[in-house]
Amino acid sequence: MSQQPPSAPSAEPPLYVKTPTIHPRAVKGPHRSMKTWLGILLVAVTALLPWLRWDRGPDMPHQAVLFSFTDMRAYLFGMDIWAQQFYLLTGILILACLVLFLATSLFGRIWCGFSCPQTVWTDLFVRIERLCEGERNARLRLENQPWTVNKILRKTAKHALWILVSSITGLIFCVYFTDAYAATAELLTGRASITLYSFWALFAGCTYGMAGFVREQMCIYMCPWPRIQGGMLDENTLNVTYDVARGEPRGRAKKGQEGAARGDCVDCRLCVQVCPTGIDIRDGVQMACINCGLCIDACNSVMARFDLPPNLIGWLPESKTKPKLFRPRTLIYGGLTAVLALVLLLATGLRREMDLSVLADRSPTSMRMSDGSVRDGYTVKLVNRHHRAVSGDLTVTGIPGLHLTRIGGAENVSVLHLTAQPDTVTTFRVYIRQDRDAPKTDHAPILFNFNNGMATARSVFQVNMGQ
Repeated sequence: MSQQPPSAPSAEPPLYVKTPTIHPRAVKGPHRSMKTWLGILLVAVTALLPWLRWDRGPDMPHQAVLFSFTDMRAYLFGMDIWAQQFYLLTGILILACLVLFLATSLFGRIWCGFSCPQTVWTDLFVRIERLCEGERNARLRLENQPWTVNKILRKTAKHALWILVSSITGLIFCVYFTDAYAATAELLTGRASITLYSFWALFAGCTYGMAGFVREQMCIYMCPWPRIQGGMLDENTLNVTYDVARGEPRGRAKKGQEGAARGDCVDCRLCVQVCPTGIDIRDGVQMACINCGLCIDACNSVMARFDLPPNLIGWLPESKTKPKLFRPRTLIYGGLTAVLALVLLLATGLRREMDLSVLADRSPTSMRMSDGSVRDGYTVKLVNRHHRAVSGDLTVTGIPGLHLTRIGGAENVSVLHLTAQPDTVTTFRVYIRQDRDAPKTDHAPILFNFNNGMATARSVFQVNMGQ
């Protein structure tokens, strides 16, 4: 018997398989209309917000919304958030997360389908692609055709519009961090700094790459949110779902055709063609589904043509029962959202426009003078968040026999009259002297008090006047 040669080892699968380009088909319906108008609103608000003006007085930025790294503060219309108050921005971000958790527990990935910047800008880029290259079938044919003059012109027009939109988007995101009008003039006339040009190119390049080429791959592979949201869903969460019991077994059909052995699904695959992530919703709930509802619009249009009931694909909970909006999960998220919103409102209303900080000299901590008195040196900082100068009186209490001396100003007085410059931190060097005959107290706290008649700023400092 002849011995057969050993079979060759099977080739290992490649580590990377190129994903085919998804060309979603256009569809009409309520979900499509909602996505369109919401996308227009979000893009318009994002684009126009940094161009609004807000008068804050002389020598102050007049941009309504500005996150200034130069001044280390955020300007939000009439509210200025200093670096020391960035807990307010942190609270706003946490509040936004809680709202997102609540929306996800109710409607799944509705944020991804309607409001995510990746979704909104990808939808805009797909519309440009459809304008330049035609509907889905035309784009598929064009992609498989050899390079001709027609293909080159269409591709060039598409990428030119993509680059234009990306450049405008890069500018929009840049001017949230610098004056919009000045930055635009500098960028267009070649007078901008290399930093501003670099960030413009970074934002524009990311928009061009993410919305033009990456698209659904961001939602499926790069974004962590699809994996995190699983902990917020339950059997009562509304998701875009295919009704298997009603639709199966699927099969081709004609209008008016009777078929007891066939489900309502006519296997037209229109739901797959309109999906921006290219999935088949009939395979069940999937991580790649962004709950945009376009497959619902497509399927309902088919059901209407065949005189079949709508919502073969619709918003259904996993339990297939009537959804419960009020349940422990949503009540907890809603309660936390309401509490945090109230805390932020109180924190915003109670925040002080004046602050006082005191830093003692490190060495020596105190000094005994020739007349027997004891003197300590301090750096006093007045934080004035008003857009005007504020004058007031600085006093110290807590230990008997204290006098104040301002370096370069009044000496040995009970009250120092100081002026804090507008919208800045004004620094003063002062001495505190205790009389020789005053009783000495070790490590006693003294209270620095700055009062301008409208607001009071205080700082308590532990001192040792007894040395």
